[in-house]
Amino acid sequence: MRYHFNICEGAAIIPDDEGSDFSTLEAARAEARLIVRDLASDDIRNGLPAQAWRIEIATSDGRVLDSTGLRFFEN
Repeated sequence: MRYHFNICEGAAIIPDDEGSDFSTLEAARAEARLIVRDLASDDIRNGLPAQAWRIEIATSDGRVLDSTGLRFFEN
């Protein structure tokens, strides 16, 4: 099945128009977790504060099946 990984930062959404094929939703979830970790890692490597990134896992018709994200809290 083709899954789309829409990147969300706050209210802004960057849609994934191409999508990627995965055999299961769980496999797509694993990929979404990797994407969100990579985004946060890029922020840190570039000396920026890590953002509260979120990835929506959606079908080709736009239906959101799940989402995953990282949140950072200041002490």
